[in-house]
Amino acid sequence: MATKYVGEPDGLASVAGDAGPARTDPAPAMEFPGCDPVSMTWEEVWAYDGRIEYWDGASSTAQVMRDAGPVHESPPNVLSEILTRISQERGSRIRCYGAVYLMERDGAGRPRRVMVADQTIYLRPGRWKPSDPAIIRDEDPLPDVILEVDHTTDVRRNKLGLYESWGFPEVWVETPDTPAPSRPRRLRPGLTIHRLDEGRFRVSAESRAFPGWPAARIHASLNETHMSPRTLADLTRVGRRLGRQEGTTPDDDPQIGRHRRQAHGTGLRAGRAEGVAAQRAFLGRLASRKFDAATAERLAEALAGVDDHGRLAAIGDRIIDCDDGAALLAELS
Repeated sequence: MATKYVGEPDGLASVAGDAGPARTDPAPAMEFPGCDPVSMTWEEVWAYDGRIEYWDGASSTAQVMRDAGPVHESPPNVLSEILTRISQERGSRIRCYGAVYLMERDGAGRPRRVMVADQTIYLRPGRWKPSDPAIIRDEDPLPDVILEVDHTTDVRRNKLGLYESWGFPEVWVETPDTPAPSRPRRLRPGLTIHRLDEGRFRVSAESRAFPGWPAARIHASLNETHMSPRTLADLTRVGRRLGRQEGTTPDDDPQIGRHRRQAHGTGLRAGRAEGVAAQRAFLGRLASRKFDAATAERLAEALAGVDDHGRLAAIGDRIIDCDDGAALLAELS
């Protein structure tokens, strides 16, 4: 199968469909559509409140996003909400660290190069904790999934190649349904999953980190105004499948497990109450058939405070064995 390129209009970095020679990191001179190059030291980058896509220490240049806004920021937040529901179904936590720095250091330990993703996902939070201001290449475990939102940007133009060269296992690239005048012309709404295979990214129709979740359904869930029944079914299915892999269930989630136990207890109590009421009604009918309506009515009054199935069963035996309604009532009183 031939190498599959992911829309590089000018012969830029490719994402392979078959394994090829080990790639080297892209050259320092890179293009970032939708961004403006701004001269910044690392200290200035760290203190900056705006949206930075990439920073190069050799040139002290940051690529600052030109058109960040609600449409760009929505998918990472929606994904975090969605993954919370999946984690509840799985029965164990999934952590979203947001736009955390992904850093490469030089030989002296100084920041050499920094990327910023839109969402950073760890399926097993214990693998990495944010003790440093960044996830460090070759030191920290890489995230299971990275989300990039291409609303007015295009990560295929080199940033995706960096993710590949660093060895990120899975990168999702989401282009929202909402259009933008400044969107690169070759971008179309949808979500593309890039999965690392033998050191090269391949486009996949389904996530490996979240098995059974197709790219088309992930995209749909990120663009819904309200969570649809189909999305809820997807999240339940994917969460339960992850739970089977981990040996966990929704009962292992503190909140969902408590709700399920409370519901179970409520159901048991309601079922018991219904059973007692049905048993009393049966005894009333039995007394009415064997004796008369007046005896049955007085028996119902006598049974109003009885909620023990064993005692009610014993009273049923007495109704059958007793030949006199008045004697039965006197015995019960």
